[in-house]
Amino acid sequence: MGFNLKNMNKRLTFLVVALLVSATTFAQNTTPATGKTFGGRNQYKTFSIGVNAGVLSPVVLIGGSNDYKNWGADFGYGVYLRKQLGHVFGLQGNLLLGDLSGDNTDAPGGVIGNYKSFKTKIAYGVDLRGVFNLASINFLNRTNAINFTGTLGYGLLAYAPSYVNASNATVDWKGMATDGKDYIKEAFIPIGVGAKFKVSECVSFNLDYTMNFVDADNLDARYANSNDKFAYGSVGIEFALGSKSKPNLIWANPVATAYDELKDNSLKSEVLDLKSRTKKVEDTVTDLKKDSDGDGVADHLDKCPNTPSTVKVDGAGCPLNVITK
Repeated sequence: MGFNLKNMNKRLTFLVVALLVSATTFAQNTTPATGKTFGGRNQYKTFSIGVNAGVLSPVVLIGGSNDYKNWGADFGYGVYLRKQLGHVFGLQGNLLLGDLSGDNTDAPGGVIGNYKSFKTKIAYGVDLRGVFNLASINFLNRTNAINFTGTLGYGLLAYAPSYVNASNATVDWKGMATDGKDYIKEAFIPIGVGAKFKVSECVSFNLDYTMNFVDADNLDARYANSNDKFAYGSVGIEFALGSKSKPNLIWANPVATAYDELKDNSLKSEVLDLKSRTKKVEDTVTDLKKDSDGDGVADHLDKCPNTPSTVKVDGAGCPLNVITK
């Protein structure tokens, strides 16, 4: 592996320290009110913003062919905005920047074809992803301190590759892209997994690994036999946006919410009160329908009570052959 471990460690150490300071500053100890079953998204924090940084490399964990013998680990960083649509699913817009590199130092003569090494500048990678909150479907725990996520999306990557040839000359692709542009633009598909660690309802730490599959074979300045790919492993921090009194939908457990409502004493009192009022209404209706003499006219309308049931009566409950005043 050809990369500057010392510089990478410095950058990541600085990032971790910055994240710790940020989390300490923004973490809230206030316990928010819980949501209500079928209360809708408005009772929760649903928007969040995050920053991350980590390692970019031109290889992915699932393997596959690579155009260079050795891969570099370069610094990358990004930001994102997330909208949680439900307990299990959200949408996230991402922006990624950084560099990719690799070389053929371990190849015979240090060269494959006419390529010794490459360096690619990622001007930007923008994508929209679906985020599946896997921990929210685990109802074994009332609350989760760790959530696991899976992501899948689609985006656009703008990049400028360059390479060093066998003569040690650097060939830069800037200005050689479509229409003379400095950056090549291609679609890519990000597929990732992650873990989210809860600091508070407002703050969380994230660990993420994303494999990005590019719809092109020139990301590393070399055309080979298959489309290129790269990975981004990162650490980051996320801040939930919204009122401090609202819980974060990312961490909400709908089963626990429903259970708490069933066990809530105030709710029990309301239910018992409602039952009592309903019973009174039912008793009143029963009384209104009561017909003691069985003549078909309710007692409260019967002007001639105790009329035999065999006698035909009028609407006032009196025999038809009796004139009443």
